Amino acid sequence: MERHMCPQSTRVVELRIPSELGYEKIAREAVATVARRLDFNEDKIEDIKTAISEACTNAIRYGSGADARMKVVVVLTADENKLDILIKDPGAGGSPPLNTGIPDINGMVAGTERLGGMGLFIIKELVDEAGFVEADDDEDEGNQFRMVIYRVEDDQTELDQAAPEDNKGGTTS
Repeated sequence: MERHMCPQSTRVVELRIPSELGYEKIAREAVATVARRLDFNEDKIEDIKTAISEACTNAIRYGSGADARMKVVVVLTADENKLDILIKDPGAGGSPPLNTGIPDINGMVAGTERLGGMGLFIIKELVDEAGFVEADDDEDEGNQFRMVIYRVEDDQTELDQAAPEDNKGGTTS
């Protein structure tokens, strides 16, 4: 499969979207375009789109208080090996959650646990690396959430397609 990017090249795309629900769709389509240029398969692109939608929605709701005057910044850094996504919000909702493990759905239904946390769990299931990170410099205030998706050659699929089907229950000649 021919890659669209030059070897050893890095591309950076930066988006600044209003902190208003609906604008996460712009980030979702932008990341899908970049992922296609990296030759991710369509299933993985759908996973990435879901993850960035969840992350941007969290940044809009919690990190910016859904205040459209504030901005959510999405930085996509793509190279031959991976897609690195950084989502920055102003931090208006305070510090990010410390516990981003498996949500207690039964506790939520019973009313003993706070509702929420599903988005972060879903993101972590869909990408290779995900979590809140410290700002690189003092000018970056607020919260930063990073996701990394590594390119994986689809060698196993090619091997599966080239291998003859198993002969189940019969004899081989």
